[in-house]
Amino acid sequence: MENAKIVEEVFSGMERNDFTKAESYASKDMKVTGPAPVPLGANEFFGTMKALVAGIPDWRFNYKIVSDSKNIVDTKVKITGTHLREIPSPLPGVKNIPLTNKIIRMPEEKVTFTFSNNKIIDINVEKVKGGGIPGLLKQLGVEVPTEVHSH
Repeated sequence: MENAKIVEEVFSGMERNDFTKAESYASKDMKVTGPAPVPLGANEFFGTMKALVAGIPDWRFNYKIVSDSKNIVDTKVKITGTHLREIPSPLPGVKNIPLTNKIIRMPEEKVTFTFSNNKIIDINVEKVKGGGIPGLLKQLGVEVPTEVHSH
């Protein structure tokens, strides 16, 4: 499968709450930088996404593929959704987030996927004002820890 198609499968899998499918494309040592205060491994990243999608069931990445080269796929995402259920703790140091009914509209962010042997080895989310997990939590009125400590 070509890399751009894999990226589409990962985004749509997470939107549909099909994390088994999304996770199947990640290398076991995948790193995700940018959306959280510290880099996340595959388990932490997908754990955070599962928590967010559980509380924001209409989560949409609204992605577009910008470029697809040999092992790099560049995308732009503009996350939207409605906070309709409690969000289980999305990151260490952040408590469960009670239902707010708030509509989430995130700024456009560049997300770059790096591949090796048809597996995602790195996801980098561009840091933009109001973006990332801190920006999303702020829209929900949640204080964001500046440091995250692993359990």
